[in-house]
Amino acid sequence: IVTLGLPSILVELETTVEGVALVLGVYTAVLAVALPFCVWIAHRRSAAWLGAWGLTLFGAASLGCGLVDDLDHLLVLRGVQAVGGAAALVAAFDLLDGGTEGPGRRLWVAASVFGTATGPALGGALTELFDWRAIFLAQLPIVIPGAIAYFAAMRGEGPLARADGGVEAGPSSRLPMRPVIALALLSAALTAVVFLVVLLLVAGWSIAPLAAALAVSVLPAAAFLSSRIGGDPETRAASGCLLVAAGIACLALLPSASPWWTVPPQILAGAGMGMALPALAGELMPERTRSDAARLLSVRHIGIAVALVLLAPVVSSSLEKTIKEARDEGTAVLLDARLDPQTKIDVAPRLFAGIEEDDPRGELERSVAEAREDLDGDDLNELNAIATQLDDIVTGAVRSAFRIAFIVTAALALAAALILLAGALSPSRGVAGGALAASIAAALIVTAGYGVAFAGSERERVRIQDPCRADRDLPGTGGIGGFFQDRALETLDEAACESGSSREELLLAIANEDLADDYERKYGEDPRSVGFLGPALGDVIFD
Repeated sequence: IVTLGLPSILVELETTVEGVALVLGVYTAVLAVALPFCVWIAHRRSAAWLGAWGLTLFGAASLGCGLVDDLDHLLVLRGVQAVGGAAALVAAFDLLDGGTEGPGRRLWVAASVFGTATGPALGGALTELFDWRAIFLAQLPIVIPGAIAYFAAMRGEGPLARADGGVEAGPSSRLPMRPVIALALLSAALTAVVFLVVLLLVAGWSIAPLAAALAVSVLPAAAFLSSRIGGDPETRAASGCLLVAAGIACLALLPSASPWWTVPPQILAGAGMGMALPALAGELMPERTRSDAARLLSVRHIGIAVALVLLAPVVSSSLEKTIKEARDEGTAVLLDARLDPQTKIDVAPRLFAGIEEDDPRGELERSVAEAREDLDGDDLNELNAIATQLDDIVTGAVRSAFRIAFIVTAALALAAALILLAGALSPSRGVAGGALAASIAAALIVTAGYGVAFAGSERERVRIQDPCRADRDLPGTGGIGGFFQDRALETLDEAACESGSSREELLLAIANEDLADDYERKYGEDPRSVGFLGPALGDVIFD
């Protein structure tokens, strides 16, 4: 549920992609470690005692998360929240009698699948209607009645109130290795649809949280429908992993910045999720006791935590690189545009110098809107003519930044499928071939369709010329102003050539103090100094 609030946390708490990944990663890692200890406590106290104090701790930490205003305290409270959450999960398994076939078991499985799938949509609605803090505060009305019920159960005589009174009918079974590895890999892969796609939509493409919530709502819907498919569990698990892999692979092939393009991949991934998770947890691997349940939950959350730790730096580094490229390319478009000379020098840095990794498209849209207010006539028409191209440059850069992470997570889901296929294709499972073939066909058809669409939608790129050898067609806007504009552009080329940068990078550095500092560190020249620009201007004049 926190996922769709992460882009707002990214901006408001002035953190990074790695920082918001930790908001999820700390919770999942602590939860995975705390679960076995909570089982130990339940054995020695009672499930009711564990649930009462676990929910109390979770509620207090949720309240704290909703009130903090810095990332460090939020991460500490997320760890505390995870300890309470682990206790509540272990107690809930006993309360529902989740290890025995019946309504309680069905509720436990449904919560396991749909809780993961519906969380982003609920979080997006709360973020849009209120703000990201509402995600944490809204959990209190749910937690408080549950805690009260557990405290009441502590005073009763039922099995929940007694030590070892829960569903520990015998020692935990040994977990089979193939399904364990597959579950961990699948859980890691699902970070693509519960974390990365949300970050792409809201922080990358500046889609409103509520609209993003509607886009990701197809994930739980598909998971619900596919969870009702019966059949051999090994076949369902392998087929589900294949569908998840195909869905995530399609996210790596998005042809444009429309949220609608993310819907079919999420349907595939949701369908695979609904097939694979129930088949793995409870059928291929036992989930009869609280210890069984805790082990499976730990495996899932370890997979998620490891994926977040590994993927967040990849996305952050790639986003930093591609946004810098977009800044330079967008500036090149403006410098070559037929705008008034003074307007051009003023507008180009305003539009692109302030674009960062958090909400780059939104920042561009705001900058273009502000620039339009100051323009009229031919200049306004020219800006309107290139606005779509500028948007394509930025959104294309964002898609490119996320592509590697989507490819990696798709490979993880595919690896899970291949591990399971060894069992699903054994001679004793003759029926499995048809179901697997159908899943493979669906995966290949949709992925091929996205591949064709991606191949036909080339990312908007602008070539950044070497200023030392650039053969440019100067805008030639005419008049004395046009003459000085052409000389100014030649001066930028001359100075950039001397330092080893591009003219676009130099212009942005002249306009932005932070970029000027980066420029000086990289090239050893102060881009704002007369001593640096003066000789270049002299060379242009006297040549």
